[in-house]
Amino acid sequence: MDMNPLAQLKTDQTYGIFIEKGEVAMRKPASQHRRRSQADRVRETRETLFEAVLDCLDQKGYADTTIAAVQDMSGLSRGALMYHFATRQEMIVATAKRLLEAAIRPTRRLSTARAMAGGNVADLLMFYWRHIVNTREGRAFIEILVACRTDAALDLALAPHFAEWDEEIGKAAQESFRAVSGLEDDAAMLWSMARAFLRGLVIHARFVDDPMRLEGMVRRFGMMMAEELSLRGRM
Repeated sequence: MDMNPLAQLKTDQTYGIFIEKGEVAMRKPASQHRRRSQADRVRETRETLFEAVLDCLDQKGYADTTIAAVQDMSGLSRGALMYHFATRQEMIVATAKRLLEAAIRPTRRLSTARAMAGGNVADLLMFYWRHIVNTREGRAFIEILVACRTDAALDLALAPHFAEWDEEIGKAAQESFRAVSGLEDDAAMLWSMARAFLRGLVIHARFVDDPMRLEGMVRRFGMMMAEELSLRGRM
């Protein structure tokens, strides 16, 4: 019997999403035994493009994630790429929206995470660091965030989505966490601070030779955060 409670959660490595065991397996047989439709092929092409965009952002950075680079990375024709994304900005915005949706799912499903992690905020933060933030998807998202600081058009296109996402994740945090202070908005603010710390650590990694030192920082921060924040049902 697997004694590691976090191992009972499976991570979708494509977008860093919690998926309970059995969900994917239950969906596979139907798709394996039916003929691929045009819609299936279009969807598969789009998935291939998203994968290529993520690889480019993670490996090359935002500046070099161009239409040509994504075409080369995906192995698809320029026509196939342009069918889905008419411009580079459209491609980046679509990728960012997809990553935002994926990033909020673990917080929406913290009832499952609470059961698996035993209600330990420090362990939960380590799980987020290893499987969501410090991943290809997490690093790609940070590339987009940093680009928005100087790319006014990209920032304008994504600002409403960022605001909506932040509001939604704040509500999810209020429902899932309880602040030791008892103040109404503290849980959302503390969870926002935790997310900011983890994202910042990706940039701080440039100053650190040993990845385990980064994990030590996450662990120490998690211990500090656990004094201020707990998962509901564990206080």
